[in-house]
Amino acid sequence: MPVAISPTLITAIGTGAWVLALAAAVGRRHGLMFGWYGLALATNALAVFWAPLVVALLIGRRIPARFWPIAPLSFLAVTILLRLAAWPVPDFAAIYVGQRDWSPVPVADTPNIWAIVQALPWLGALPLAGLAVTATVGASAWFTARFAWRPPAGSDVIASGVLLALIVASLMPGRDGGSFLMADILALMLAVTRGDRWSWTVFALSATGSMLGIAGNLTDISACAIFGAVPVMAAAALIARQFLVSPANDNGLPLNPFHAYPAR
Repeated sequence: MPVAISPTLITAIGTGAWVLALAAAVGRRHGLMFGWYGLALATNALAVFWAPLVVALLIGRRIPARFWPIAPLSFLAVTILLRLAAWPVPDFAAIYVGQRDWSPVPVADTPNIWAIVQALPWLGALPLAGLAVTATVGASAWFTARFAWRPPAGSDVIASGVLLALIVASLMPGRDGGSFLMADILALMLAVTRGDRWSWTVFALSATGSMLGIAGNLTDISACAIFGAVPVMAAAALIARQFLVSPANDNGLPLNPFHAYPAR
């Protein structure tokens, strides 16, 4: 007789697997990274949106081809085990496929930029889902190109993971406040790893936005999501600035105060 298990627990396993995949990437243990990512993909449908970082590392670090099959093999093995145990398997089609009436802000606990845009009287009635998808694809493409060109190393791998989580949760339509959980977990991981004021500031901003989103869900006050979007966007801007390229000359204020040109 199969043992019942909550879909939430399966999703939590996928979240933990992605954290372990990033930890493996920090140590340049690419076989483990692909293995953990395959597990994350099999247990958490949102893992498809974390692929840009995996692809960027694969290209930027020139990871040998012998490691590439590990992720799909891990995905297939875990999926088969879930099927045999009659446990819930992520429904990837349920994320967006077939959903024509997308809404960037479906519930009151989504502290992202669309909470602000939809509150504006001259924009709130417009169909913004297409713009949201375009913005997400564009940001993900920039992310992949940037980190394939200069792959992150050390704690920068975690920082890039925080940035990617914030991009997905902040721009992709149809997300809820729970989508920011990954950003909060990785931001805390980054703060503990680096231990500097900048990292703790990023975590505080991300967590504040998430808590305001949760407050909006509990109280059904949409203004909480609007106010929560401000610290979330500030966290994304703060961490993105670390990876911007500084100008090659001395004219103007450098975009990147952390690394001199060329940006690593």
